[in-house]
Amino acid sequence: MALFPLRFFAASPQEVADYAMQGYELFMRDSLPDDKEKGYALMLDAAWEGDAKAANNIGWLMEHGEFVGKDLKGALRWYERAADQGLPAAALNYLQLIVNHPEEALDGRIPDRERLAKTATIAGTSLLMGRGLHYDSKLGEEFLLRGALFGNHEAALTIAQQLEMYPDSFSYLPLEDIVSGCDSILPPEDKIIPEGISVTEFTDLMLTPEFWYEKIGRE
Repeated sequence: MALFPLRFFAASPQEVADYAMQGYELFMRDSLPDDKEKGYALMLDAAWEGDAKAANNIGWLMEHGEFVGKDLKGALRWYERAADQGLPAAALNYLQLIVNHPEEALDGRIPDRERLAKTATIAGTSLLMGRGLHYDSKLGEEFLLRGALFGNHEAALTIAQQLEMYPDSFSYLPLEDIVSGCDSILPPEDKIIPEGISVTEFTDLMLTPEFWYEKIGRE
């Protein structure tokens, strides 16, 4: 399958973004025989040149096996590149892929904890504000908690303040699953739940503002 490599060297960021959009429109139009191939080639080149939206699109196609072979490991790499640029959709895709398919997506690789914290916070904040992503308070709070558990102070402060005003906040979430899921992708030395305490005891502590204020002060 020819992929029409274009290789637009020395293009400005705006030119790369324009190529990415043209590629997306061609790919979605699919009215002529080679529209998808040309569109994919444009998006792929734009992704390599650093366009976040193009990288996210390539990752999505790889994750779902549309037009290209299904490759969760490759999809995660593209999501990672886009999420590192702060794209909310890529941040959400990156975290959801790790949470839902950690073994296939990570393939033995240990993710960077700082990236996990930043990415989860971007996704959670965007979902809660409805900016860059559709508004979803439940999913937003889930990812904000993950961001705080991974060590993002901004997310931890937001949770502490929320619990001070509304003590029942977050209690409706599957806290044990969230904490266990975070722990499962971290190396032993970075585990979130301390030795000698059960997951239930730990999640009870999470529902107090003092827990998060202490976490911010300690880290």
